Amino acid sequence: MELNGKVVLVTGASSGIGKAVAVALAGKGAHVLVHYGKNKAGAEDTLRAAEKVSTGALYQADLMDPERIAALFGEIRASGRAIDVLVNNAGDAQPGDIDEDDVWDYQYENIFLSAIRVSRAFLALPSARLRKIVNITSLYGNLTGGNPEYLQYSAFKAALANVTATLNKSLAPNVIVNAVAPGFTETPAWAGAPPEVKDALARTTSIGRFVTAEEVAHAVVFIAENDALVGQVLTLDGGTSVK
Repeated sequence: MELNGKVVLVTGASSGIGKAVAVALAGKGAHVLVHYGKNKAGAEDTLRAAEKVSTGALYQADLMDPERIAALFGEIRASGRAIDVLVNNAGDAQPGDIDEDDVWDYQYENIFLSAIRVSRAFLALPSARLRKIVNITSLYGNLTGGNPEYLQYSAFKAALANVTATLNKSLAPNVIVNAVAPGFTETPAWAGAPPEVKDALARTTSIGRFVTAEEVAHAVVFIAENDALVGQVLTLDGGTSVK
């Protein structure tokens, strides 16, 4: 897919991986729809960075609210633009063990069901062109990569990875779905982590450091451009899974 002139929606694009993805896609000439939930200032900063190289627009929605998702896509349709690429990035990780029902409920809505609902709204848009979905999963969502301290997050990222592969059986070749599974990635979420914790995690990689958000963004661009990549989860963890 040639990204120049295409319209891409990046959810959770106010910081971290989402911001880097939005700016990288703009760098390819895409018109970027920058979604945010609460961090308007961060989303505005993302849009400014994207508009230095392309064009874009700002959209707000609580993706755990089905009505707000419907309203979001209603606003996009009203703008007269069709979406060519959806990047499901929004969501946050909450720790929890098997007994914590509230964490199961929250992560199901926040990690899994929100991405499914957004994807469903995207697929309902009329289009005769090739379209793509790129899901941001996680190393924790890979079969042997789950973290018992983040059990629910790991489980629902794994579910999203399975949907990534399975959807292609009914949607391809009109819609192609892939995913990126980042490992430990340098984002604002780690800003308050003790240096010794980050150093210990960096030592679990083969490269001796965290992955950068820009490296994840580069992988998303590769997936969006490559039409032969179908139903894959590209693990980008600096070698943690193979060390």
